[in-house]
Amino acid sequence: MHKKYKHGLHDDIGYWLGRFRAEVHSSFEAKLMSKGISIAQWCILISLYNKDASSIVGLAKFIDVDKGSISRVVDKLESMGLVVRQEGKDRRSGALCLSEKGEQLTPELAKLAELNEVEFFSCLTLAEKTQLRKILKKLLPQAGINSLGGWLLDKN
Repeated sequence: MHKKYKHGLHDDIGYWLGRFRAEVHSSFEAKLMSKGISIAQWCILISLYNKDASSIVGLAKFIDVDKGSISRVVDKLESMGLVVRQEGKDRRSGALCLSEKGEQLTPELAKLAELNEVEFFSCLTLAEKTQLRKILKKLLPQAGINSLGGWLLDKN
């Protein structure tokens, strides 16, 4: 018979983070899908709406996803009439902006994001949310996630 490890599954922080992340993600995904939008599309729409980036290269850097993936999602958003691509030296350097339809839809999607945040984080006080952000800011670089679009500097 083998010896039981003291550190079991339910002692593993990563296990619980994974479970929680899956719940938050699937809930938000369902909310967005009610509007015909994926999470990848949401990331691009809100980034363009907030003027965090305005090109494939800029979006890839801001969202921390490869340019090819961003380009495919932008193509889909363009075909849906939500994004307009302006001419540039090449397809990846041209400026992107939301169409009128995209400008109208994105605030509706942002409300869904806010609703999802409330559903999962309203049990935390403001001080606890601040502490959670501080902990995440410390852990993300430890995991090799360093391209956070300024998030490490923006909020407490």
